[in-house]
Amino acid sequence: MGLATANGASIKSAMAVGASFSPTSLGVAASALRAGKAIDKPVGQLIVAACVVDDILALILLSMFQVLVMDSPPVIQYFIPIISSLGFLVVLGGSAVTWMPKMIETKVLNKFKNDGDRQLVMFSMMACLMMAYLPLLNYTKASYLTGAFLAGLTFSQVEHCHHQFTENMHHLMTWLIRVFFSASIGFQVPVKQFADPYVIGWGFIFYLCVIAKLPLMFYVPRFEDTKGSFNPLLRDRLITGFAMTCRGEFSFIIAAFALGEGLFNAQVYAAIVWAVLFSCITSPFILLNIIKLFNKKEAAYFASTNPHKTASKDGTIPLYMHITVKSKNIMGLQEKFRSIINDLGLEIIERRTNRHGRGLDAIVQTDIFVRDQKITTKVQKIKAQRKIKRALAAAEAGTAAEEKRGSFNRQGSMHVSSKHLSEINMNALDDDEKVILQDAADQEDTIIKRGEEVDKAIVSAIDDSAEVKVQTWNPWPWTDVLESIAEHYQLELNRNPETVETFDKVFASIDTDGGGEIDTQEMFVALQEVGIDITEEGVLTLFGIIDEDGNGTVEHQEWNTTVDFFLELKEEEAAMRDHHAKGSLADKQKKLRANKMKELQVAALKAPKGKSMDEGDAQNLSQQHP
Repeated sequence: MGLATANGASIKSAMAVGASFSPTSLGVAASALRAGKAIDKPVGQLIVAACVVDDILALILLSMFQVLVMDSPPVIQYFIPIISSLGFLVVLGGSAVTWMPKMIETKVLNKFKNDGDRQLVMFSMMACLMMAYLPLLNYTKASYLTGAFLAGLTFSQVEHCHHQFTENMHHLMTWLIRVFFSASIGFQVPVKQFADPYVIGWGFIFYLCVIAKLPLMFYVPRFEDTKGSFNPLLRDRLITGFAMTCRGEFSFIIAAFALGEGLFNAQVYAAIVWAVLFSCITSPFILLNIIKLFNKKEAAYFASTNPHKTASKDGTIPLYMHITVKSKNIMGLQEKFRSIINDLGLEIIERRTNRHGRGLDAIVQTDIFVRDQKITTKVQKIKAQRKIKRALAAAEAGTAAEEKRGSFNRQGSMHVSSKHLSEINMNALDDDEKVILQDAADQEDTIIKRGEEVDKAIVSAIDDSAEVKVQTWNPWPWTDVLESIAEHYQLELNRNPETVETFDKVFASIDTDGGGEIDTQEMFVALQEVGIDITEEGVLTLFGIIDEDGNGTVEHQEWNTTVDFFLELKEEEAAMRDHHAKGSLADKQKKLRANKMKELQVAALKAPKGKSMDEGDAQNLSQQHP
């Protein structure tokens, strides 16, 4: 407004210019956040919420212009659009997120079993609701766009409607948006005016209105604590600041409306459009590159904490956990998580947030990946993992523990607790195997106890109804490099001669001097040169698991042993998947038989009493209900 006033504009014109730059484009900001994989982080959710509020305020501003274009209206006229807009947002918006979606789902849609019929009914109801809301809000001096927003909001809370929209309407919406921009806003871009130095000059000056939203970054709360040289708060503030500078469709709509009502001339309109277009190009570009820059910084910090680089002399590394919390959406939930995590002595590596269900009673799922600063675990080399697995399999054979755990779980498991040791027969094991299992059980007991402590702390701090799941998490799987090699050479992940021979040739190709051993740099450079997608951290982790003496090299026999163990685990994973798939198929067949039996019973009840079926009737019924 100040810049427009300095340009000689009236108060009304200055307000129109300011309003044109007020709304933030959710579509533009969300595209950059999604591309940078930040949309489901706390800062991404914060930006989405801020953009929605911004758009609602823009709808109210748009309704205000209907009064601004009047000549000397009564004072009460200035308040009617505000009162009307806020009133309908509270009444119809409140209904849209509370009782209306439930009524539509339970009272209407549940009566239609066919998906096609449900979609037709939903579309018809939404069209009717929109046709009712548009004139209602337009005649009551609120914007008709607010009516469209409220109609869409109502059906966005209907689970079946939301699912169908996301499944079937994505490509159609992309096409419609292109048509909308090209056929409406596209024709309103005054290209010829862009040759005017006045337009270009004031366009860049008006761009300052866009940059003016950058200071909003200082209102961003701290979601994570500083991690060494990586500052998550600085990242979140910069991302939020530049996300709020994204401009788009609403700016064009307000500017075009103001031009049509004569609130400013064509030159001012062209300067506004230039500034908005410049923002549409620069803001998402800067935002995406800021996200990528901080993602690299975070990855570099995370790589520097790789336990195979920083493992202590006793061979221990920090405990890593994946905490999944499903809870009600309560105020200050993310801040509570930060407080709990700090009190427990955990460091947040990454945090993601998603919603399950629609409406105000939706369940929020928060996935937090943490490093424990109190508990450490022993690094299990390949040789030790094989011993634990073999000893556990031998001890469980023929015991009740085998029956409880099931053969598929037993084959792939290398985790054993003291409770589990009491259920298996260790008499057949030698002393070394007993010691190995006992050490593994002691470590597992420590992990279980820590997980229960985390579980209890979160539930007591948030809500007794919260569902918490704590699992160990391995950020650096030693199998990544081997899986990349198998994918590159299109190998079957089992111990067939071709796969084993190919892995052997890979080692021989890297060992160019024939010395029978390779180091991390040799493997990393050689595999990257042939186009295998690996990271230096992945190679380092693999060597850390294989290398028994810690000299930084892997011998040919160690390599063959690791490959054999890797393929053994993959075979067991495939067997477990087949086992679950067969069980799932059996369940489906059982359910199908039960449904057909119910149909047969219904048909039998409908049959006339006291009348026997002739041969044709019996044959028809048998064909309908096999």
